[in-house]
Amino acid sequence: MKLISYLIRCAIAALSLVPWYLVGILVGLVDKRNGLRIFVSWNRFFLRLFRIEVSVHNENDSTESLSGCVFTLLNQTSLLDSGIGGVSIPLPWRGIVNIEFTIIPFFGWAMWIFCWVIVRQWPKQAKRAMQQVKPFLQSGGNLWISIEGMRSKDGSLSRYKKGPVILAMQAQAKIVPVLIYGTRNCLPHGKWRISPGKVKIRFLEVIPTENMQYEDRDKLVNILRT
Repeated sequence: MKLISYLIRCAIAALSLVPWYLVGILVGLVDKRNGLRIFVSWNRFFLRLFRIEVSVHNENDSTESLSGCVFTLLNQTSLLDSGIGGVSIPLPWRGIVNIEFTIIPFFGWAMWIFCWVIVRQWPKQAKRAMQQVKPFLQSGGNLWISIEGMRSKDGSLSRYKKGPVILAMQAQAKIVPVLIYGTRNCLPHGKWRISPGKVKIRFLEVIPTENMQYEDRDKLVNILRT
């Protein structure tokens, strides 16, 4: 019976995604902010459907004050992490995605509509794509990015990349270090069956970058890692 119940949930998620995202895409063509709200609302529905409870812990004065920030995930362990961040980060926000995900019908198309930063596995192209998000940050938008750039197979930290730190310094954007607990229990690396559970996302104290220079990049990466 548990398997049948799980398959029913999967069918509901799949069948609801198409009309939900279609509406979001159509709205997003004329109003990106409200289109993104529809996009995010499906993420919330998906998490509730699979009985994943998300609690947000903000160590700053308020969530409303978090604008023009690079939300930097410090411990990526599950495919669920992107969705958890998507329902927790203040709007408007954009994410980083590899180009192969953008060809997925509806799901990937929404990423094009909402101007996600689309990267290929070419360093020069990735750097150019990252630069395109600077005006968005400077106008008060938020960016959601993993500093590892990949999921951990066993929970250990991978090498931290400098790109998110350099982008934040160039845009004079605040960095919000983010930790997520519990997603690895719900959907570990290499698994496709989602288990119910409780997930906590923590927005650590903001790190300003106004007085930082390019030469400070290694220092800042070390601060984030520790």
